[in-house]
Amino acid sequence: MNDRERLLELLTSMQRDLMPSLIRMHDSDDLRMLDNVMLQVLARHGAPTVKELAALVGRSLSRTSRIVDGLVRRGLAERYEDQIDRRMRRIRISEEGAAVLRRVQDVRMDAQMTLWNRMTEDEQKIVLQSMEIYAKAARRIRDESDPAV
Repeated sequence: MNDRERLLELLTSMQRDLMPSLIRMHDSDDLRMLDNVMLQVLARHGAPTVKELAALVGRSLSRTSRIVDGLVRRGLAERYEDQIDRRMRRIRISEEGAAVLRRVQDVRMDAQMTLWNRMTEDEQKIVLQSMEIYAKAARRIRDESDPAV
């Protein structure tokens, strides 16, 4: 087994081991993955149109529109008229949507800290160094795919 295969096996194992507790901790929000992604994009990119949002998440306009409809119905996002061009409708994350994102992040961070607390001090140092390298790589990916940020 090569390093890549071993990494994939470890990540899969970690997700499988943590998923039941993450689901139990997050039952009240019932947020699907695409809902979560859309809310994160709205939180990061302000108030795009549905067309702009579809491009940002790499989904069709019709699929994105349906997801936005659901987010608006649930009070997680809001549609509003563009002040410069009243023909345009923009979408922004609502206060409740931002609160849901914070809860999702808190649940994920709690799960990570549970893992952290099960490690020795030496293991924590190794993981911290590794995570710094991972974070740098993630920033490079973000900068390559979204240079405006």
